[in-house]
Amino acid sequence: MKSFDCIIVGSGINSLVCAAILARQGRKVCILERNDRLGGCIRTEQVTVPGFRHDVLSAVHPLFVTSPGYAELGDALHDSGLEYTNNDSPTGVLLPDGRSLILTTSREDNMNTFESLATGDGEAYQRSMALIDDNAGLIFGLLGGELWGLATAKLLLSEVWRKNLHATASFFGEAMQTCRSWLEDSFQSDLLRALLAPWILHTGLGTESS
Repeated sequence: MKSFDCIIVGSGINSLVCAAILARQGRKVCILERNDRLGGCIRTEQVTVPGFRHDVLSAVHPLFVTSPGYAELGDALHDSGLEYTNNDSPTGVLLPDGRSLILTTSREDNMNTFESLATGDGEAYQRSMALIDDNAGLIFGLLGGELWGLATAKLLLSEVWRKNLHATASFFGEAMQTCRSWLEDSFQSDLLRALLAPWILHTGLGTESS
């Protein structure tokens, strides 16, 4: 019977990164996966026309490519053939009634499009993006770190020092509401809400989670 230093259950992107880093440190790692292939939500299938393959679950990995794991493993992954290709229309939504909407990489174009859907939605989008810009260090620091740890404590203290306690508490108050509540409070267009709703999945939460 084989012996291992570490056993990881599940083979999603976090498990694979963990296993790769442990293996690079000389550990013997075993990954257990109940499905017929590794990767979790990273999956490509032929589901439309012959010869055309596309992502059926995760398509972009923004939290991965900005993570310490990617910084450590990126060169080796690229040497093994990984290549991320980007365009100016990375995602969109298609509703059952046939309506669709594309999210582009241009904030100005997005703002104008969203404003044409419902008056005020473009401006609300701009305000939301400005809020994310202003708190990017805190947001991505929390997403990429351990909740209970010295680094997180230092991060929170630095934010209080930068913005003051009231502003920091106000940010967390808004961030604690569910995605559904935030979308309904911020935007009038149901099409725009449908476009933005799936992004909460990058945090491992659902639209009803807080």
